[in-house]
Amino acid sequence: MTNPAPRSGSAVAAHPYTSAAIAILVVADIFFAVYPPLYARTTPMLGDFPFFYWYLLLYMPATSLVLWIVMQLQKRMRTPAESEAAQ
Repeated sequence: MTNPAPRSGSAVAAHPYTSAAIAILVVADIFFAVYPPLYARTTPMLGDFPFFYWYLLLYMPATSLVLWIVMQLQKRMRTPAESEAAQ
């Protein structure tokens, strides 16, 4: 009978899918902020405001939501001992 492989002490190694989701969310959030061809245009306009301003008005709350989700996912990756020590 073989012994199971020892578990790694790393939270990333213990939760690979959660870690991948966090990485994708953060990279996507950064990409949508630093890729100007996505938002650097004047049309379409809504009233007197070009697209850039409306993009920013939608992007900032979306960023807050994405970072909140990332924070919640990071909390799930902690062990119970780490959660108690953080409080």
